[in-house]
Amino acid sequence: MNASLLLLGGLVLLASGCSHGSSAARENPSTAWTADTAYTDEPEDGVRIKGGNSVSARIWALINNGQFAEAEALIVEAKASGLIAAPTAARMLDNIAMLNTRVGQLPATLQRARDFPSQLKDYTLFEVKQMLERKDFSLATKAQLQMVSKIIKNPDRLMEKY
Repeated sequence: MNASLLLLGGLVLLASGCSHGSSAARENPSTAWTADTAYTDEPEDGVRIKGGNSVSARIWALINNGQFAEAEALIVEAKASGLIAAPTAARMLDNIAMLNTRVGQLPATLQRARDFPSQLKDYTLFEVKQMLERKDFSLATKAQLQMVSKIIKNPDRLMEKY
């Protein structure tokens, strides 16, 4: 019984045929030509160069790894060559500036907040975020690290409270 079902299934598959055509029969010479010309070195005016997403992803990876100098250099090059838009480049540079902000650079009114960890004055937001990720509470408590992170990310909102 099982053998006859397998045989019947095999016959159905053979009768239906394979949906894959030969590559030679489906090859379109016009698409091969456009694929070759789509990656030229000099794009026409107003044409976006392919690869912008990979450059953007590479820059964000550098930023997330704390490699700010390399990220800034790549942003300048990518913006100049048109791989990333000016607003995207500005957002990336703003993010780098925020991550490079030292806790000691915060306004004095914010540093006088209750339980403010003054021992972190020489640390940047990037370093504080790393401490939170690693659960390293040797210099400050989790709440203090989170507070510093919030203050640096949005000082205007917190200035209203103090």
